[in-house]
Amino acid sequence: MRRIANLLLAALAALPALAQDGKEKTPKWRIDPYTKNEPEAITKAGYIGYGPFAFGNLADKPVTSKQIDDSLEFVQILWIETPHFRIGTNLPAWSVPMDPETRAKIRGELEELQQKLPGINPKTRKLDPWLRAHLIAHRMEKLYAETQALFGVTDADFPTDASQVVAQAGARYMGYGPYLGMKDKFLVLVIEKVPPFEQYMRAFLGRDGKMAQRWHFVDSSSLLFTLPTDDDQFPSKHDTALHCRLAFNVSMNLLDGFRYYSYDLPVWIREGFAHWNSRRIDGKWPSFDQNEGSLADIKLEDEWAPYCRSLIAANKVTSFPEVAAWRDFGDIKFEDHVAIWSRLDFLLSQGPEKWQKFLFAVKGRVDANWMPDQKDLVGATRDALKEAYGLTFLNFDEKWTEWVKATYPMK
Repeated sequence: MRRIANLLLAALAALPALAQDGKEKTPKWRIDPYTKNEPEAITKAGYIGYGPFAFGNLADKPVTSKQIDDSLEFVQILWIETPHFRIGTNLPAWSVPMDPETRAKIRGELEELQQKLPGINPKTRKLDPWLRAHLIAHRMEKLYAETQALFGVTDADFPTDASQVVAQAGARYMGYGPYLGMKDKFLVLVIEKVPPFEQYMRAFLGRDGKMAQRWHFVDSSSLLFTLPTDDDQFPSKHDTALHCRLAFNVSMNLLDGFRYYSYDLPVWIREGFAHWNSRRIDGKWPSFDQNEGSLADIKLEDEWAPYCRSLIAANKVTSFPEVAAWRDFGDIKFEDHVAIWSRLDFLLSQGPEKWQKFLFAVKGRVDANWMPDQKDLVGATRDALKEAYGLTFLNFDEKWTEWVKATYPMK
């Protein structure tokens, strides 16, 4: 009997630890060392919580972070919900390299983050998985705030609920929800290894593939960016590389979601805006849109400003009337990417008022009944450039090249 009792005790000891109320304890790896998962500290950090929460949909059925956890059973995902994002990260610890540029960048960000999470050491030489999750959450909310400022809007400009959206004379259409016009928050999922990333793609997006993915969940009205960091073509193991990759793709999702995502803007605007956001962080880690059948044309060229100037001097730039008509990024060459980044740089340099006037004229177009209106986007772009900037399709390149020569270095 004693032997049976000992075996029973051993079996019970092997079961998951249970809290006194009978609920399973939070695994140690899920306890944030900076907030200790305490509600007051989580709120002070500016977070809503650590889940579980909604994360897109599968067909017409909502998906939760717990469902993703259960599906990717052996993948440790840290979940954070911020005012405008729901974020999942599965990242290893990362040692901060010795180069001064990276160390200064990380230290500056950690000093900002320390204001919300006092336990952080800005001089740390290693970013643990939770610290990397906090950095991504901080960067995404900072990008969101910068985008709102650039677009000339605040949270108060958007409807809190789709039921409030009624076409009225004199009213400005702003989409159907509080997140730049989307009904639900923007989503980010970063997974280290390719196999579990592929598993997520198959289970929750119904797609096969190893490539990073931007995705529109129509039913839940949210926009996702997900990627594996072990990517052979766009390696994102370096923290700055990952930051640039997120800035490129999430900024495009923010632009797409502005005043609700019902149609795609012309390629040169979307891709140029994404390049602009990525390159203002660091120019050494570029991203390029591509698809399975048309891989991006990539060159090892970090300094795009002097390179753009040399392209103009050699007359190797696609004319703007042709650029304005692009509908698919599949045929864009490397030189085109450089030029559309520069064209956005030129427009944004003219001040936020002109950019906002242009943006509102081309994004979120609706008819008299506030139904999406994507008719003749090329014509709408032509009119918007004229009204906001005094530019035409014929003189755009002339004014742009003058600005490039006056602004960019020769080498």
